[in-house]
Amino acid sequence: MNWNIETGKQISMILSIIVMLLMVIKYRKTGKENLFFIIGYLLFSLIDIFCYFYFNLTRLPTDIFYVIGFLMIVFFLYLFYYYQLLYVPVLKKIQTVILALFVLNIAVMFYTEDDLLHHFSFNMLYVDILLLLFSIILFLYQTFNSDKILGISNYLPFWISVALLIFFIGSIPILFFRNTVSESIYFFILFMLNLISNGILILGLMGNKQEKIR
Repeated sequence: MNWNIETGKQISMILSIIVMLLMVIKYRKTGKENLFFIIGYLLFSLIDIFCYFYFNLTRLPTDIFYVIGFLMIVFFLYLFYYYQLLYVPVLKKIQTVILALFVLNIAVMFYTEDDLLHHFSFNMLYVDILLLLFSIILFLYQTFNSDKILGISNYLPFWISVALLIFFIGSIPILFFRNTVSESIYFFILFMLNLISNGILILGLMGNKQEKIR
């Protein structure tokens, strides 16, 4: 497969910058309920952009930035985002357990993996993704059993959830088989997932109408 990996990375960065600009421009319209996701997305995008140029300039490993910034901080912000969106008592309690499991996972990984901060842990990523998917399912269950369903097309948290589901569910197979597929296919699939998920975020941001969290 003839795929220019560098071009794909650059297009993905440009798309992320567009989404970040939309988030900043439309911050008042998106409302405080989406603040933790916005911070998490901004942080991850800035880490990704920084690491791209940092590696090209220095050729030094960037694992520590992704482990601390992405696997720990960004995923925590995403999980806490769903915690503050949930208002059904039993669902909020389950999300509290998910947050506790997230912290426990970090502790376990520090204990079981050698030099965690200096190599990207795919085991930690798989657990983080699983916890995030459970969180999204709880949120969607709450949404589809509330009056939010009547205005779902203008409800930004729904579109954020769809974007995250597509990106992370789609990335699991390619991440798992990363050592058996070519580098071009690996990065092309990640590029397409990034393109689709960011496209959904752009549509959600453009059509969002502010809602007060219950």
